[in-house]
Amino acid sequence: MFDLFDGLFEFGAVIAVIFSGWIVTRQVRRRMTKSLGRSASDLELASLKTWMRVEETELREKESSAIHPR
Repeated sequence: MFDLFDGLFEFGAVIAVIFSGWIVTRQVRRRMTKSLGRSASDLELASLKTWMRVEETELREKESSAIHPR
């Protein structure tokens, strides 16, 4: 009886991890595409140099944006 529940729980956990990984990958790819101005390859998603360029671009955009009153 409990083996069935354990199996269902493990199956649900695996599905949740796969789904959350897919969502995170889409968000990361969207962020990189926006910052680089072009689509990012799978290799660039793991590249430290590419991420450094993305952060520099985001920092420049933040500095050049209009100042918002608090």
